Amino acid sequence: MSDKLTIGRYELIEEIGRGAMSVVYLAKDPDIGRSLAIKLLKHDLVEEDEYRNLFLREARAAGGLSHPGIVTIYDVGIWQNRPYIAMELLEGQHLDDYLVEHGSFSISEAIDLAQQLTQALDYAHSKGIVHRDIKPENILVLDDGKRFKITDFGIARIEHQFLEGESEEEQAKVMGTPAYMSPEQISGNETTFKTDLYSLGVILYKITKGELPFQAANYGAMMQAVLQQNPKPLNAYSEQGFIWQSIIFRLLQKNPDLRYSRTEELVNELEALANEIEEENKGIGGIRFVSMRARWAISLSSLVLVVMVLGMIWVYNKQNTLMNQLVYDYGNSMAQIISSETAEPLLLDEDVALQAITVDIVENSEILYLSIRDKDELVQSSSTLDQVGKLYRPLDDNRLIGKKAGSRIYENLEDLPQEAFIFDTPISFQDKQIGTASIALGRSNLVSATRSSLLTMIIWMFVIMLAVFSGVYWLANKFTQRINKTRQVIKDIRAHGQSDIIKIDSHDEVGRLQQEVNDLTHKLAGLTKTQHMGGGEIDPTLSDLTEIDKTILLDYSGEANSGESNPNSDKSGSTSSDSDDSNNNNPKE
Repeated sequence: MSDKLTIGRYELIEEIGRGAMSVVYLAKDPDIGRSLAIKLLKHDLVEEDEYRNLFLREARAAGGLSHPGIVTIYDVGIWQNRPYIAMELLEGQHLDDYLVEHGSFSISEAIDLAQQLTQALDYAHSKGIVHRDIKPENILVLDDGKRFKITDFGIARIEHQFLEGESEEEQAKVMGTPAYMSPEQISGNETTFKTDLYSLGVILYKITKGELPFQAANYGAMMQAVLQQNPKPLNAYSEQGFIWQSIIFRLLQKNPDLRYSRTEELVNELEALANEIEEENKGIGGIRFVSMRARWAISLSSLVLVVMVLGMIWVYNKQNTLMNQLVYDYGNSMAQIISSETAEPLLLDEDVALQAITVDIVENSEILYLSIRDKDELVQSSSTLDQVGKLYRPLDDNRLIGKKAGSRIYENLEDLPQEAFIFDTPISFQDKQIGTASIALGRSNLVSATRSSLLTMIIWMFVIMLAVFSGVYWLANKFTQRINKTRQVIKDIRAHGQSDIIKIDSHDEVGRLQQEVNDLTHKLAGLTKTQHMGGGEIDPTLSDLTEIDKTILLDYSGEANSGESNPNSDKSGSTSSDSDDSNNNNPKE
């Protein structure tokens, strides 16, 4: 007899999820060897006959759904008086987790998600099934954001039935935030497929803007916000962006009658917007548009940054060299003074006096370390007492960096309490070397001054960069406004054959371009009138037209040809031409 735990015929393998209303297990169907997920409802209330029967009806109805965008339900049943659902096992993550990792969607990505979810909902709604709990936790993201599936059809209604009469705390525990609930759900009114559309609108708003349309501190405040507040506009900067915003805001209408009357209508609008974006991308060759304002500002700011960084490095190195030189001079002077003061005691072997001088110098100056040794390298006095009477041993981390006036200069970065320069200076008496003094001067003040100077230069660099970026962006913005005005006129000409005249503010290169566009507008306006001429020759005043301009007169040519085939028409045409000629010669005209 098998000791495996089973629910129905399904063998449970391990628990893979747990929520307020259910536990999810990884299971296996031994009959066909298929892995699947078992969702076992755990709340006591669903064990009552009324709720259990309701659950079974809903789950079985949802089990009849077969759509690529809906998690498939294989089986429903009762196990130990507790309803369960056997469903498709998928490897993916919930939409809310995916948003945390990847951030908000682009419009194209958001439309792709919206199309997949809307098609799934349209299918379910056509079968008379409403989800009632569309939220990120019930959306599975598959194939790294390429596919999306809706889960938990058939469970939401039993959850809502259970919540009736429960406390606000219990409702919050089971349902979480009401941010995705429609106003009619919160108000306790009848829910239809438009409830799913509202919840979908909340999801689309969040994936686009990166935040919920309504913000509140607690459960009750969120309910009030959903009922009373209006969402903030999205960050729409294009024609398609505004269309996308209008779709979302229509979904978020508080009155269900103002939302889409059919889910299929939303499917069609999303498809039209997706096609428009695809066509526009084809039109610009798939090249990503970069604003001239941003490109100019970033380019010039980058150039300024490179120049300033190079200059800052040069100034820093030059300043560091000069400051080090000052320290070398100061240290060498100190070494000479100390050598002079310690020469006589060292010569007379007055060790006590020599040690007293050493201690006094170290305590009353910025010297970190002082050691006096005789010509045999025996230490006679030192600020480190355990070295006295021993052969002198240089510090391990000493690194020779130069010589000055007979002194050897070392750099030590580790052996002393702070980074230091060490001056090894000979002690002479009557031009005869009788010993050596080793003096360590700390670099902390030098390092602090250098870092302070560097920080000041960095701050000034960013201030200058900000000023350059702002100035260039402002100038480029003024420039692009004029370009966009010209572009709009060209679009109007292309769409309507005419446009308003551009007011030229300055006579520069852009001004010349705008003047050319104005001339084109005047010429097109004149050519429009010539389309009504008769079958005579083209007016000599139009002889300077280019071949492209003359294509506008094709209708005229067609009329002339048709006139030749009909004698009556020819006569009429001659009359018309004569009439036009007479009108053209009329001084009043």
